[in-house]
Amino acid sequence: MPAEAGNVSEIFVSFQGEGPHAGRRHLFVRLGGCPLRCRYCDTPESLLPTSGCRILGPDGAEERPNPLSTAELDEVVGRLAAAAPPLHAIAVTGGEPLAQADFLAAWLAARGTSLPVLLETAGILPARLRRVLPWVAIVSLDLKCPSNTGERARWEEHEACLAEAAGAAGEVYVKMPVDETTAPDEVERGARLVATAAPGTPLFLTPLTEPDGIRLTIGGATLDRLHAVASGVHPDVRVLPQVHKVLGIP
Repeated sequence: MPAEAGNVSEIFVSFQGEGPHAGRRHLFVRLGGCPLRCRYCDTPESLLPTSGCRILGPDGAEERPNPLSTAELDEVVGRLAAAAPPLHAIAVTGGEPLAQADFLAAWLAARGTSLPVLLETAGILPARLRRVLPWVAIVSLDLKCPSNTGERARWEEHEACLAEAAGAAGEVYVKMPVDETTAPDEVERGARLVATAAPGTPLFLTPLTEPDGIRLTIGGATLDRLHAVASGVHPDVRVLPQVHKVLGIP
């Protein structure tokens, strides 16, 4: 697919549900396709490229066929941003947005809206992250624990992405999804990685929920233990559930 066209699964306005900007109103651009298959993925419909892009605006829903051009995406984003103020940022999410780094960079470089960009990434594609960072104000980076993802360990990729983001983005924060299956030694390793690669970066332990509900898949005692483990090696560890799940919104 050329850089001027990309696969976008959804565009909508909602409240940010994770990290330090939880509760702020964002315009979400969700790109389709992801190289990972995490067991707990809450957007499985975006794991593969989609045939159409669903656009949720103040007048209802519409769908456009994929791929979208950078100009078409910018037109839709500009229209929704004008119809739905006030907005804090444009949140680019997925899937994994960096799977389409060329398209993302082309759109961000030419976009007409002045809202800051928050990039949500699994933190596994450092070279592609480097390409888009000049246009990104906030990086939300996940640390994936293999004990709960079912994927192989990605510590080296996470470290490289965190180093890239810490050196270029205005703001960086890290999320670590946790449940009852999460291994404490992986939580410690992830927290130590953050403390070493990007001191001062907040680490959010994100309690996972059941796929179709808001019930947490981790108990209070386990969460407390994992927080203590992480806090032993990193000074800024916080616990925050997925607020959008609690609110029942996208």
